[in-house]
Amino acid sequence: MLFYMPLESYKERYTMQWSAPETGWLERNWRSVGFHYTRIDGDATERTQSIKTGSVVDGIGRSRHCFSQVQQILTLAEQGCIDDKDVIYFDDFWHPGIEALPYAFHLLGIKPKMYAFLHAQSVDEFDFTYPMRGWMRHFEKGIGEVLDGIFVCGPCLKDLVVFGGIAPAYKVHTTGHPFSSDEVLERMPGRMRVKRLNNVVFSSRWDNEKNPEFFLKVAEEVILNNTEAAFTVCTSAEKLRSNDERNLILLQQYMAKFPDNIFLKEGLTKEEYYQILSDSKIQMNTADQDFVAITLLEASVAGCYPIYPYFRSFPETFEYQKEYMYPRLDVMGAAEMVLDVLEREDLWDAKNVVSRSWIHDRFDISWKYMLHMMYADRLDLLSGEQAYAITDYVSPWDGLTEENIK
Repeated sequence: MLFYMPLESYKERYTMQWSAPETGWLERNWRSVGFHYTRIDGDATERTQSIKTGSVVDGIGRSRHCFSQVQQILTLAEQGCIDDKDVIYFDDFWHPGIEALPYAFHLLGIKPKMYAFLHAQSVDEFDFTYPMRGWMRHFEKGIGEVLDGIFVCGPCLKDLVVFGGIAPAYKVHTTGHPFSSDEVLERMPGRMRVKRLNNVVFSSRWDNEKNPEFFLKVAEEVILNNTEAAFTVCTSAEKLRSNDERNLILLQQYMAKFPDNIFLKEGLTKEEYYQILSDSKIQMNTADQDFVAITLLEASVAGCYPIYPYFRSFPETFEYQKEYMYPRLDVMGAAEMVLDVLEREDLWDAKNVVSRSWIHDRFDISWKYMLHMMYADRLDLLSGEQAYAITDYVSPWDGLTEENIK
């Protein structure tokens, strides 16, 4: 049995699509092949609330959620419902309470395998947790020791984890983040639009590591050369938040300076957000740190043209395709790229939209790699159909290097 420890499903974060019961990107694929698992939900009172403390997930609610999940696992183990053949999978490597499990399992004489997905953490100098590394790193190294495997989005993050001393290379598996273009399509009518608005969408967190000021500088340069260009900052949160109040003030200043060109859309449902993507030409990501880049995957499903910096994980994630990358923090270079793309009308016909489907197709099968790694030495525990479903793949990461840039 696989015991699934999901993140809280906050509507204003991607955890709703990652981890929502039954419809989450992992679960819908597991269910499609009849894979049996047990979902361990945390404190239900936290899952539908807005984030109050923190920016990615609610810091206080996160701890309460995780501890309540661990309590349930301990109860199941004590009742004899967990043994050596079982697997426990954590949606997030940073799972408070996980440190209590190895000792309890040792006392009970069992050793279920444990795996987790590592999204960034203090090992990354651009992550918001990096300033807390003095104490966080000890926790991370301890968790890296007790886990049987760690999943990461790409080779860049794997190198950070391994060379940062969090875990040895044999434990760290490059799988890509779970994604489901089918689930996105179900919420996205009319994506194949040839005639689109000259709109550039920004939907990362409005935090320092995402470089919002750089985005606004690029917007200004583009608008000065194309008065029909529009830039829309989107968020599903009721109100846009930031880890630096100056970012919010700066956005208001730019919106006042360019009232017909720079817009803020707050409190969006997924369907409303996808409608904006379907009507727009470009999705722009300006982050220093974004190992997941779900915004770009969704945008490619919608037919948008993705634009992102030639930096860190972006090149490897999108197969070193030069036509989508601008030099990092180069305002003029990024603005020139946006202007060139906006002027082309051939990039959004059905042929070109389909030609960019490789961007999200690569991640539609990430769930297979993850199950394969968790059950590689125990395929006998699965039915023939289940075993075939997680072994019948070719890794898109094989042979992918910068030397093969296209």
